[in-house]
Amino acid sequence: MDKKIIVAAGVAIVAGGFIAHAIAGNAAEKQIRESLAALEAEQAINVSQVETHKGLGKTSLTARLDAVDAPGLSGELAMEVGYLSRTAEGTMTFDGEALSGEVDFTTGLGSGKRDYRFDADELTADSGAVTLEQTAGDGYVDTEREHFALTMRTRQLRLQSPADHLEVNGLDTELEYSVDADAGSGRSHGRLAVDDARLVVDNRDTPAEVASLGDAEIRNTAMLDGDTYSSRLYLAANDAVFMDSEPGRAELDLTAKGLDYAAFAALAEVLERHLKGADAGEDLSIAKQQALTRELRATLREQAHALLSRSPALELETLTLDAALPMLGRAEAKLSGRVAFDGDSLSPEAARALLAGISAEAYESASDAPSQPAMSAQQTRAELASRLSARLAVDALPDAIVIELPTALQALMINHDAPHVFAWEDGRALYNDEPLEQVLSR
Repeated sequence: MDKKIIVAAGVAIVAGGFIAHAIAGNAAEKQIRESLAALEAEQAINVSQVETHKGLGKTSLTARLDAVDAPGLSGELAMEVGYLSRTAEGTMTFDGEALSGEVDFTTGLGSGKRDYRFDADELTADSGAVTLEQTAGDGYVDTEREHFALTMRTRQLRLQSPADHLEVNGLDTELEYSVDADAGSGRSHGRLAVDDARLVVDNRDTPAEVASLGDAEIRNTAMLDGDTYSSRLYLAANDAVFMDSEPGRAELDLTAKGLDYAAFAALAEVLERHLKGADAGEDLSIAKQQALTRELRATLREQAHALLSRSPALELETLTLDAALPMLGRAEAKLSGRVAFDGDSLSPEAARALLAGISAEAYESASDAPSQPAMSAQQTRAELASRLSARLAVDALPDAIVIELPTALQALMINHDAPHVFAWEDGRALYNDEPLEQVLSR
């Protein structure tokens, strides 16, 4: 073969390698810049001082990130991405008042859904008032659909104030939001759990442990199905100790069902707008509280029919307590029940009348109420009684509460075996499926 042909082929191969290298490098740099642009597009983070460097098989980047609404949350970003990779690795060094420390991470690039992982040895916030040790987590963020998820584990959390400190071991955090209101589907979930927590008062002489928890958990899961919204709240604490009292246990499992999503969202929007300053520790003035109350009432009037016609229900799966409490001594309680409203064929006029009957303050002035009431007070009570149903099963109740009940009810609780089932059905009060009035007259 001609040597000239061999040399020409070698030059072409080398040149092609350099061209491919440059194209891949430009693609990697483009991915990074698109990700930074996506951050800025959310209008929550300012990106500045961006510098990139193409190395052998990878592109490096450094940038300054500053949170828009939290001036104390800022830091330096350093990351690298391979030319053929859609994943970047790097370190975020926080240096603001709100947070300081280093977080190592891996994250997907480009727009749309991106997975991520992170870990940090130690993070401090609010000038050392908050310390997190051995934190790691993962999740995803979808900027196009406003969906995100986070799962995080912290080995130890310490909250310090001049008078006391809270130590938490084994803190688990879960957050998820994947709601598409237009499609009528989605899930919102939050969970916080600790393996152990102690509250200590830092006296000058000897620090005193005021309270401690064993396993404790709080979680809330909300679901959207069509235009119906439901939310479930769960609280639990085991082996709790307060002021040297005996360990206690508590559990609450509560579910709200049949809420109209748009009506619920309208009320939530009012609350969020008025309480926005409270997130920064601002106390609501009397004027702001009054403004919030007025707007909530107005929104409730507008949404009354949507809320009631969906047949909302509140279900108490369980309320369990077994603890020694101040002033009550040993207290045991176990309750379950349900309250529901039948909104079938409910007219808007009837909904407004029921709202006024339930709470006269729902209408601020005479001008807010219809000039001619849709129903009289007697009709309103009859309508509410026929549509409302309730059931409460009492397996245990603290003695200190039982003795405060009317004498006839005390006798029922003492002389009958649990569970004691109180109910309201078809406009009648029942006890263990018998008319309550009849049981009390025996």
